[in-house]
Amino acid sequence: MPTSLSVTHDFAAPPATVYQLLTDRAFLERRLAETGGIDPAVVSLDVDGAAAKVVTRQSIPSSALPSMVASMIPGDPVTERTEEWHTDGESHVAPFTVVIKGAPATLKGTMTLAPSGAGSTLSVEGQAHVPIPMFGGKIEGIVVEQVTALLNREADYTAAALTS
Repeated sequence: MPTSLSVTHDFAAPPATVYQLLTDRAFLERRLAETGGIDPAVVSLDVDGAAAKVVTRQSIPSSALPSMVASMIPGDPVTERTEEWHTDGESHVAPFTVVIKGAPATLKGTMTLAPSGAGSTLSVEGQAHVPIPMFGGKIEGIVVEQVTALLNREADYTAAALTS
């Protein structure tokens, strides 16, 4: 049974301003470099009016993983995240996927950037799925824990960028 992810962050800027950052290559490159991971990269960024596709990649140090998980994946696992943003009124919505290369682990869901008071709220809802009997649920929990920590670091970085 998949493990749920639910993360919410508030920003002191309207959705359009936050969206501009989240679809800006220079910002994404700086954010990736500052928020952790090995060999972070913006694989592709395609912005076309009210839509954008963002693909990023970074590795997780195997030393940060429980030994049970690290023993199943050779080297440092590479994650690739794809976000497909579209504008919906004043909001921006992106189905997303996180794939761990070389492992049967995925995280899929939706990111919603919506107006909230004088600023905006980014809500991330998803589910991790690891189809491995007996260990899948534990690994899903680790995936959700790691992605939640990354999303929190990214939100802190984004909030700081918005105030500078």
